[in-house]
Amino acid sequence: MGSFSLCINKLRNVFQPSHRPLFTFFLRVTLAAMKNRCIRHAHRQRGMTLIELLVAIALAALLSGWGVGHWQQHRQALRLEHSALQLLAFLTRLQADANWRNRAALLWFKPGEHWCVGSGSEPLTCDTAEGWVFLAPSADVLLSDYTRKEIGFYGLRNSAQAGHIQLSNAVGSLRVVLSAQGRLRLCSVEAALGGIGRC
Repeated sequence: MGSFSLCINKLRNVFQPSHRPLFTFFLRVTLAAMKNRCIRHAHRQRGMTLIELLVAIALAALLSGWGVGHWQQHRQALRLEHSALQLLAFLTRLQADANWRNRAALLWFKPGEHWCVGSGSEPLTCDTAEGWVFLAPSADVLLSDYTRKEIGFYGLRNSAQAGHIQLSNAVGSLRVVLSAQGRLRLCSVEAALGGIGRC
């Protein structure tokens, strides 16, 4: 079946017959115009020219490159957010334990490539740490800043020594803030990141 016949059959399937004379008139005029168009297009070249193909390939390459870059950035933002949320959960559990046992739980920090945060006796390296220890969950997330003075929780009245811990990677920085009243919160240092507001 030729392309013209296919075109006409498709048009007939789209339009439903009607008993109204005005509708029938417009339908016939439309079909006649479409028939002329189908005949004209039937004799033209089918497919794409080389230039059209090259433009399509160039657009696909540009969009792919843009998409991969944004996907990498999105993954880094998720790793930073998950690491900060895990640290926040660790500190919340440590605070609850200090309150339950009515004891002081002061923090120590081991910065570096394989950083860690913990409470109790401070080890020489993160590999030898025992007890309450939070190890770096992702290699590209670094412990970029923390309060240099004593920071931690006190069991008495669930209070705390205020301070902050900051995690960073190529996307940005997130900070876990501890207030003197023992409240923990998470905020973004520069711009809002992944639904986490600015500090």
